[in-house]
Amino acid sequence: MLNDSNASAPHSIRSPDSGDLVDIEHQRSRVVRKPPPAKFGAIDVGSNSVHLVMAEISPEGDFRIIGRDKDMVRLGEGGFSEHLLTDRAMHDGLAALKRFAKMAALKGVTRLRAVATAAVREATNGGDFVERVRDELGIQLHVISPEEEARLIYLAVRHTVDLGDQPNLIVDIGGGSVEVLIGTADQPLVLSSVKLGSSRLAELFIRSDPPTIGELKTLRRYMEVQIRPVLRRIGPCRPVRCIGTSGTIENIATVLAYRRGTREIESINQLRMTRPELKALLAELAGLTRAERRALHGLESARVDSIIPGTMLLHMLLKIFDLPGLDFCDMALREGIILDHLARQRAHLVARAMWPDPRTRSVIELGERCGYRAEHAEQVARLACSLFDQLRALHALPERYRELLRFACLLHDIGYLISHKGHHKHSYYLIRNGGLKGFEDQEIELIANLARYHRKGRPKKSHYSFGNLAVNERRVLRLLIPMLRLANALDRTHYSVVEAVSCEVLADRIRIGVRSDKDVELELWTAKRQSAAFEDAFGRPLDVYVDRPEPREAPIDDECDTDRDRTGSKAP
Repeated sequence: MLNDSNASAPHSIRSPDSGDLVDIEHQRSRVVRKPPPAKFGAIDVGSNSVHLVMAEISPEGDFRIIGRDKDMVRLGEGGFSEHLLTDRAMHDGLAALKRFAKMAALKGVTRLRAVATAAVREATNGGDFVERVRDELGIQLHVISPEEEARLIYLAVRHTVDLGDQPNLIVDIGGGSVEVLIGTADQPLVLSSVKLGSSRLAELFIRSDPPTIGELKTLRRYMEVQIRPVLRRIGPCRPVRCIGTSGTIENIATVLAYRRGTREIESINQLRMTRPELKALLAELAGLTRAERRALHGLESARVDSIIPGTMLLHMLLKIFDLPGLDFCDMALREGIILDHLARQRAHLVARAMWPDPRTRSVIELGERCGYRAEHAEQVARLACSLFDQLRALHALPERYRELLRFACLLHDIGYLISHKGHHKHSYYLIRNGGLKGFEDQEIELIANLARYHRKGRPKKSHYSFGNLAVNERRVLRLLIPMLRLANALDRTHYSVVEAVSCEVLADRIRIGVRSDKDVELELWTAKRQSAAFEDAFGRPLDVYVDRPEPREAPIDDECDTDRDRTGSKAP
């Protein structure tokens, strides 16, 4: 038998330098192990196509693309004139999203963010589609504003291209809208969106095969008029180059590359295009039938109609800004979603300034611990408090209930920390047990109940949370809940598109005007679904309508000629 003093421990080895025993397990315990990379997926539900991009994110905040796919669903097809998503479009959209969700799961994606743009944003039944995506697939589809869409595109282009310190024109032509941006490497100078998407224009203006001269002239004139507000915003700024992104521009560039004799697209540099090339392509496309356009080498069959307005718009923008051509960027909205996610994660590490009011500070700290979306929470609180103020003659509640309503609005969604399903009930639990400071137990219970009933079923005495309240508190709650629900509905997209609300109390009804100069179809759709609870609480029918600000457009010059740039010089 070996002497114990000469035998090595089973988890030890002798150092080759000193001959001393080294405890392997102890050394392993001292090694700092990095957490594994996270996998994040971004889905862009556009008017023409649905895109999926999956990325692996390192602990340091870098990312690499691990997979991507797209489906030419054409969600907006046939619905731009009526502002409706067709049954076929919704069916195809759901099928694409279901397939993408399975792909993401197979790749090990743990977080998925899906956004929808113009087609869903403008459709009166866009809310129905959002609900079906949530109920059938378990995916929360976020309908983003045009400004947010432009911002995300800017993030993607800035990440990919060295924009330098001079202004760049960035163009993204989608199916429902075109995003026109001016930006440098430091910041976006102008973020704008115009309803000049290629599919929208094809549906509204091109009826003949091939298109008639009259149709093309009408289309061109419409583009000229619609682009003017953007030119006024840009003002005297002169971009030094144009960068294009999106599937429409990529497909135009691909067709042009094959026309030059390219056999295979191997580099993004092959997708550069010049203004004369675009002019020649537009002239050719205008005389071709659909069948002849479909035969063009490199043209995707789903873009056989939209390529004409897309090419015309791109050529027009290059002429207006007197730019010789365009460079293509292969990152767009979906990559912008990934970059935005990374920025938000880093922002959580930055300390927030302390709030002077201890009650407010405690509420904000609880919200931050639960990962709340501050912009949405504050917008709901602003709208709910406005409703409270304007309906005082009906509810006659003391001022202290306005403060509790505001706190409930700030915390109503914190239940997402636990789960999307039933998150309103999780919000109740977190508020009750979140350690709020400076509140009486009765106040915390009322705040928690308001959050509990911001969605789904109305309060009942049989519900434990509601039944334990005093009779007077239950009466107060029944008056406050409809205000929170309506305010939450009016920020359905979470992008604060509603500027203000105005209440008019009449003898036979209550009229609420929603002031906005943006698309609020989804907000109105959701608000109308919350009208029953409001009407029961206040005893009068509710009428919610859009209160549009008066347009202040400059008069249209019928002699406008886009062959001239904005300085009056004839473009080459």
